Amino acid sequence: MQTKATTTPCWEEDDGDDFEPECVSTAEDGFERGAAFHGLWICVRSQALRSGRVTAACSGVTVDLRQAALSPEGATIHVQSALSGIDILVPPDWDVACEVDAICSGVSERRWAPRSAEPRPRLRVVGMVVAGGLSVR
Repeated sequence: MQTKATTTPCWEEDDGDDFEPECVSTAEDGFERGAAFHGLWICVRSQALRSGRVTAACSGVTVDLRQAALSPEGATIHVQSALSGIDILVPPDWDVACEVDAICSGVSERRWAPRSAEPRPRLRVVGMVVAGGLSVR
């Protein structure tokens, strides 16, 4: 899968912090990124997202999907994490299903989605987290 991604600064102003994560923006319908020993912020702007893959080792990764739209079939994000934290930020009107194996880890889905009788876009998060954490919010 080919991903056209651009590296952009995450913040406009200098907050005095020497550590800022690498920032990547993509508008493709699929993405694949990894981080080892550094931070990573992935901003997804796809309007037909189908899939994503995130691998993290001794890192902090944020996947920001708040400007994205899912394909009509929904999308699946695959996560593999060791000694890392992954945050996935989603719009409030999406249904999210977490099917993640956690070994010495925590998996959290803290969202307040409005109740609706209409079908909503569905995001599946699958994979494994070892000695780290996964948060979907």
